[in-house]
Amino acid sequence: MSTYAETSFNSQQYDNSRPNYPEPFYCELINYHKVKGDTQLAVDIGCGSGFVAFKLLEYFDHVIGTDPSSTMISQCQTNIPKLPENKTIEFTIGSAELQPSGILPASVDLITGAECCHWVDHAKFYTESARILKRNGTLAYWFYKDPVFVGYPQANEIYENYTYNSSREVNPDDEFERYMGPYYQQPGHDYLRSLLKEKSPPSDLFYDIVRHEYVSERDGSPHNDEDAYVTKTPLFIRKVIDMTWFLNYVKSWSAYHTWMKEHGDKYDIAEIFVDELKKEMGWKDDTKVEVIWDTVYTFARKK
Repeated sequence: MSTYAETSFNSQQYDNSRPNYPEPFYCELINYHKVKGDTQLAVDIGCGSGFVAFKLLEYFDHVIGTDPSSTMISQCQTNIPKLPENKTIEFTIGSAELQPSGILPASVDLITGAECCHWVDHAKFYTESARILKRNGTLAYWFYKDPVFVGYPQANEIYENYTYNSSREVNPDDEFERYMGPYYQQPGHDYLRSLLKEKSPPSDLFYDIVRHEYVSERDGSPHNDEDAYVTKTPLFIRKVIDMTWFLNYVKSWSAYHTWMKEHGDKYDIAEIFVDELKKEMGWKDDTKVEVIWDTVYTFARKK
C-alpha cells in the first residue's frame, strides 16, 4: 500500500490503534508448521510495525521482516530489543512479489503475511513464496475484515456507508465525495470484504492447503463468552473499545489518508464519521462497546 510508505504516515499510531492476534492462533500456526517444517528462518512479509515478526522470535532462530514502506521498516529497526545470543532479527525493504536478494532460494522455513495479502499480486506472490521456501516449508497468511458492533445493527450500517459506499451514488451533484469507500485501493478492498475467497495457493506449488474463516453473522457473536468462540476459530479477535479508540482506528486506514489529502481542507472525515455514530447511537467518547472482527487464515506447504 503506497499510503503506508509516505513519510507523513504515523506508523506508531497505526500500531497502537490496531487489534492484535490471539495466542491460540499462533499455537495453531506453529502446530501446523512443525509437522514437517524446521524453525531456523521465518520471513514476515508486509511486516508493518513488526509485531508479528517479533512474535515469531519465540519460535524461530532468525526472523526477517520485509515491507515496501521505508517508514515502517525504520520504526521496526528502532524497536529491536536486546535478544538472546541464539536469536536474530532484521528488517529490510521488500515486497511479497519480490523478496530482497539476501533471502536465498529454498532457504526459508516459514513465510507469514498478516493483514496484507489482499493487496498483493497473487500470482507473483505465490511464485515468489515457493521460490524462497524450503520443501515442506509453510506459507501462512491471515487478516481480519471490518469490526462488527455487537448488538448494534444501526452502527454497522453507518460503518458500511463510510467504508464501502459512495455519497455521490446517492447524490451525483454533491460537491465532493463524503465517504471513504471510493478511496480504497482495488481490488484489494473487495478481497478484504470477501475474505479473499477468490484466491488460493496453487496446487502445483503447494499442498496440505487449509483455509478457515470466521464470519460473525453466520457463526454467531460471542456475547462476552470468548472462550466458547475460540473453538470456532483460533483467530478470534474481540475488543471492548470506546469512540476515542475507534477514532484512532479509522485514522489508521489508508482510505482515510487518501481522502484527507484530497478533501482535508473541508473537514476531518474520521471525526465526522465518529460524530455520526455518537449522535445516532447516543454514545459518548468513553462509551464502552464490544466489537468483533470476521477473520480468515490460510496455511499451505511448499511441494
